[in-house]
Amino acid sequence: MSTTTQPCEGLTRRLADHVSRVANAALDTDDIEAARRLLLDHFIVSLLGSTRPAAEAIAQWSRRFAGSGASRVLGADWSTDPAIAALVNGTAGHSYELDDTHNETASHPACVVIAAALAVATVTDASQTQLLRAVAAGYEAMALIGSSAGGLDTVHRGFHPTAVYGVFGAATACIALHAYQAGQAVDSDTLISAWGHALSQAGASMQFSVEPTGGEVKRVHAGIAARNGVMAAEFALLPAVTAPRQVLEGVYGAAAIFAGTPRDVVPGPILQIHNISLKPYACCRLFHSTIDALAEVTDGFRIDPAQIDEILVSGPRLIAEQHMTRAESTMTAQYSCPFIVGATLAYGPSRYDAYSEAFLDDPAILDIAARVRFEVSEALEAQYYPKHFATGVTLRFVDGSTASTVVVDSVGTPHKPMSREQIIAKGASLAGQPQLPEVENLAELIWADGGARALAAALTRRGDR
Repeated sequence: MSTTTQPCEGLTRRLADHVSRVANAALDTDDIEAARRLLLDHFIVSLLGSTRPAAEAIAQWSRRFAGSGASRVLGADWSTDPAIAALVNGTAGHSYELDDTHNETASHPACVVIAAALAVATVTDASQTQLLRAVAAGYEAMALIGSSAGGLDTVHRGFHPTAVYGVFGAATACIALHAYQAGQAVDSDTLISAWGHALSQAGASMQFSVEPTGGEVKRVHAGIAARNGVMAAEFALLPAVTAPRQVLEGVYGAAAIFAGTPRDVVPGPILQIHNISLKPYACCRLFHSTIDALAEVTDGFRIDPAQIDEILVSGPRLIAEQHMTRAESTMTAQYSCPFIVGATLAYGPSRYDAYSEAFLDDPAILDIAARVRFEVSEALEAQYYPKHFATGVTLRFVDGSTASTVVVDSVGTPHKPMSREQIIAKGASLAGQPQLPEVENLAELIWADGGARALAAALTRRGDR
């Protein structure tokens, strides 16, 4: 994919034609493998997320809609309308900062696209082949539309890219599933109509990121975008309910409203599902390179933190502007550079619960966090967004010696993708969570072509709830 600031006339049509072709074409072997890994990672993340207080509250809120449809609700024993299930399940998928990332748009596709797609695919009784194609098309739309605006430009204007561009991806996946059920090809005109409805439903403020509390609304942003995508697709199938056509390049189109300057986008030779980063660590994507750097300079976390006098993190100035903060909630802990470093050195990189409320005042974490300082690196600034999220770490030990390294591409990025086995290991580290099914069984179901209903049933077959 390439972007330019050249005139963008007809961009909506060009991208809709491309995404329609993706939705109508068979995925090749590599595409199927990539899509399956995305599903497995999302299911693991959603199951953990569904145990978080905000996600549980949203699930309980949905009880009033029980019986209104056949879509399963995570964390509950009822089914409901697809739009409501997408809202609940999308919230769960975004509830613990472990969901996948599209770097260029600074967004998290799975919690919106897959949540909406599975809710609708359950109702349409889609095969796994159909589900994976719809998801691939949804990722393509979300990534390309987001790139036509610019992820960080969207953030700087105060909007949350996952919510803004996720609704377009969710609408795309749902339109595809409705077409498959009807035995029809995905039509680009219908897709544009769905995007037109998505444009009127897109939004979500970044205010959560600059207040010490109140950040749990960020989780719900994904659920709202998933719900709106389901509805945008349904509204597009109602001829009397018309919607704008110049969705991307229009005077009040997505790029103009949410980022300021439309960019022309040319799809690349591979699908966007191959340009996704998975998260082995439960924190902001920017600091995954920091955690990998910490592993290098501590010989795989074998050094006693008491031997460290100072931890210097270097990287882009965005860290100084937004991430050298005190952790006052789970969300702010997962965005705080000092807390992330402290939690990682105190408990290791895979203690996901170290960011929970119970650890916010943990002396071991806070003692290390107090030794963290940050320095802007112009060299790493040049390697930052959208291709890399590079940071460096220098440790100064109490004996005066130092150790330094820089990590440009962390584990889980397209440059160092996580295998099926690594994703299963990620899930295995969550084994202590209540009612988490065997991850290996879930993986076997995905790789055995389990249909959408079977997948949804496996996700909601959760012990005593």
